[in-house]
Amino acid sequence: METPKNRQGGSDNIFLPKLAQARKISLRWICLLALSAILIGVFLAIHLAAGLMLGPMIAAIIMAIRGKNVTISRPVFALSQAVLACLVVSSLNMTVLIDIAHNWWLMLFSVFSVIIVSFATGAALAWFGVMPGTTALWGSSPGGASTMMLICGSFGADPRLAAFMLYFRVILVAFATSIVAWLVSAGHNIPYLPPVPKGDLLPTLIFVVVTGLISTRIKFPAAPLLLTMVIGAVIQLSGLFAISTPQWMRIPAYLIIGWSIGLRFTLPVLQHAMRALPAVIFSSTILVGTCALIAIPVAKLAHIDLLSAYLATSPGGLDTVIIISAGAPVDLPFIISLQTARLLAVLALGPLIAKPVGRWLENHSPKRKTSR
Repeated sequence: METPKNRQGGSDNIFLPKLAQARKISLRWICLLALSAILIGVFLAIHLAAGLMLGPMIAAIIMAIRGKNVTISRPVFALSQAVLACLVVSSLNMTVLIDIAHNWWLMLFSVFSVIIVSFATGAALAWFGVMPGTTALWGSSPGGASTMMLICGSFGADPRLAAFMLYFRVILVAFATSIVAWLVSAGHNIPYLPPVPKGDLLPTLIFVVVTGLISTRIKFPAAPLLLTMVIGAVIQLSGLFAISTPQWMRIPAYLIIGWSIGLRFTLPVLQHAMRALPAVIFSSTILVGTCALIAIPVAKLAHIDLLSAYLATSPGGLDTVIIISAGAPVDLPFIISLQTARLLAVLALGPLIAKPVGRWLENHSPKRKTSR
């Protein structure tokens, strides 16, 4: 006969595994937060731009490689992207839009030159048999990494290898642009976080929550970022209310974006991609360097500073570039307009280019001919 004591023991046996799991997850979060704080402190001590994102990114990579992953829910990530979008649109005005409209031809040149260079790099990897053609093309695409990773699997690419290529380049771009911004900003007495324009905080908070949560139900890549940008630009330019992103909103968004990128680098992903690692490093370096060279004529033709042009043509993720740009003396609206235009162009042209060209490369590459 079951006694109350036995029933209590059975109840304990049910809850003990859940309690142990909760403790394990809590310990992982504590370790991630502590490691992130240490790395952020190091980066801020040397005034490195985007230190609030790079520190958490590296901490998350260390945790992911060791198999100590944590999970960031989709709504939390969406809210973080919505905050970044608000950071962008808070600096918009009609003068900026008129200036962008006057430089439409330069936008086209910048967008398509980077797309051509990126897909050419991927085509070279496929031609020499380093990786499958479609995967190489999607992995080299200059759209936002999270966006490309969401759609590449639907067009015949290996999501694990493409994710490694995309996020490796994001990290490379993040470090390269942060160091360049740090060097350029030396002597300008740039604060850790730039001053926040005055605005209407409560309407902004409501707007972030509404667009962030609605966008999670929209099956469109980068929906939280793009939807909030579009609606936020209308609100800002119409004068309905002034969008404001105080530091206590931006800092958690930086942390979550950094963690989200770093946690992608799990040990299975790295093991799967290890064979192609030298080629990925080489091709990513070439791509980032070539885009930096494209920035030189863009800066001269647009009459902007070289750092702004460099960030505008940089083939990293849109959210990453926003964070880096926010901590440097640059033309943020020009950078974001160029990055957004390129993201939309890749979304439109990527499926038309990657699958047919990737298959052709796989069938006609010298390595495949040799193996026949």
